[in-house]
Amino acid sequence: MHAAAHLQRSQHALVAPKRQTYGMKSVRAPCSRSRAVTPVTAYLPPAAPPASADVAQAFKRLQNGSDVRGVALAVNPGNAITLTPAAAFFIAAGFVDWLRSRGVTDVKVAVGCDPRVSGPLLMPAVLAGLQSAGAAAVDVGLSTTPAMFYGIIAPGSAVTGSIMLTASHMPMHNNGLKFFTAEGGLGKPDIAAILEGAAAKCEAAAVPLGDSILDAAFVLRQAVKTPATPSSWPLLSKYAEHLRHMIVAGIQHPQTPDKPLTGLKIAVDAGNGSGGFFATQVLEPLGADVSGSQFLEPDGTFPNHIPNPENKAAMDAAVNAVKQSGADLGIVFDTDVDRSAIVGSDGTPINSNRFIALMAAIVLQEHPGSTIVTDSVTSNGLTTFIEQRGGKHFRFKRGYKNVISKGVELNKQGVDCELMMETSGHGAMRSNHYLDDGSHLALTAVVAFVRSRLASGGAAGLGELLADLQEPAEAAEYRIGIKDPDFKSVGSGVLQAFHDWVQAGAGSSSSSSWSLEQVNHEGWRVNVNEGAGKRGWALLRQSLHDPLLVLNVESDVPGGEAAIRGNVLQFFTKLQQAQALDLAALQK
Repeated sequence: MHAAAHLQRSQHALVAPKRQTYGMKSVRAPCSRSRAVTPVTAYLPPAAPPASADVAQAFKRLQNGSDVRGVALAVNPGNAITLTPAAAFFIAAGFVDWLRSRGVTDVKVAVGCDPRVSGPLLMPAVLAGLQSAGAAAVDVGLSTTPAMFYGIIAPGSAVTGSIMLTASHMPMHNNGLKFFTAEGGLGKPDIAAILEGAAAKCEAAAVPLGDSILDAAFVLRQAVKTPATPSSWPLLSKYAEHLRHMIVAGIQHPQTPDKPLTGLKIAVDAGNGSGGFFATQVLEPLGADVSGSQFLEPDGTFPNHIPNPENKAAMDAAVNAVKQSGADLGIVFDTDVDRSAIVGSDGTPINSNRFIALMAAIVLQEHPGSTIVTDSVTSNGLTTFIEQRGGKHFRFKRGYKNVISKGVELNKQGVDCELMMETSGHGAMRSNHYLDDGSHLALTAVVAFVRSRLASGGAAGLGELLADLQEPAEAAEYRIGIKDPDFKSVGSGVLQAFHDWVQAGAGSSSSSSWSLEQVNHEGWRVNVNEGAGKRGWALLRQSLHDPLLVLNVESDVPGGEAAIRGNVLQFFTKLQQAQALDLAALQK
């Protein structure tokens, strides 16, 4: 469809899209044609056009680390839209300029999206923005974040960059953009440069982003000026084929090589995100029984639970599906499938530390002595687990890009690092182009499960790989708000005071002794000797993006978490900066 027609239809109706089939049950089409249900203007509150001087800041506020993220629908009172069609248009055009600045001459960009309700509005704006800058645009429709990277490196692909419209596990009114080249996902400086270029284009065009009518009208006019129709490409089907080949090659089943999952029952919970294809286009064609799967239909309102492997409701739903269906294995995806988790046949949730331990056990079988990079909040038991298998644990920072980048850096330095993984479910492997790919992690677990069963004659499962993982008796996370506008300097001061407090021995008592971890890459982690060989810990760090201090606590003894928290609370109440902090979370 011509970009102008695509945008015009999306402007007339933004919502419950027409039902189509994506290789599964009849589902809602997230990025294609839509039927009129609720006028888009109902979601767009009137606002005064921003002054020219505000434009650069408006775009800058859309940066969320290595992504672009904003409010695309005003579903709540006072929830101002920040990611408008015109903003998406200029950001896409800015990406084209950024690619050219790095020597790419024949720019061809693929664009996909998750099922969010705002997809039909932003998708054509992005396509039109690409074309306005002279790039060839490819509409791949419903997709996953890992598939968008694969679209660049796939054999025979002429795509030089890709954009995924997603806001991960965030609520339905949010949306965003992730960018890829053949080198992988873009970093923070790259996003900043793209947004700076987008702001300049917006100012030059004198488009008032705060006026919903003029904003959309500008994009529609630009689309009309660009008569070329974006090409289409069923990328998700191609990616599914790639994943099937990896499973076949990984298992090498002696009896059913082309159907290596025959006899296996796997329950997939996609949370109504983009991950349903993994059940119907990857597992089922290879012989798996996926009848116990749930929430495979893409639905951008996410009616059942948040698609998030860190979310208790999501994991509980998957556990219930595995138990009710008698599945051998469960798989949970986030909205855009760059994160995942596993559920054992007995209903044990395998996420967070457990999932890292599982992947480490699998990786260390094939890469003995490899270094495993994780984020900073992993358990003491995980370190012991990795070291017992001959691996090395490099505990780094929060933020999946930080974790993956550290793994890339170590490999460049000659340190063998095959796995980089965060407790959130983000994870990358060197053998998979360092791509943050939840479907690849799930695939790796499935392959290991089948190979284990083949080796044991059908009795073994993934639980055996985790049998000696030591887990804490108690664990908790607390978010301490910083009320001062200069929250970064306040947070820095509190962290230094915490360091000095522990070093002075003030945290120790007759029942426990506190000592700083020898190596800290963010904040300060304290080891707590709880007696009788038991070890707890506390980590105080500053949030990556928000005015918060975050305290993580784990204890090996019942009641130990409360004792550690109470000790930290005493530190806070005596602080000079205490009035700038919201300690309510610690005072429960």
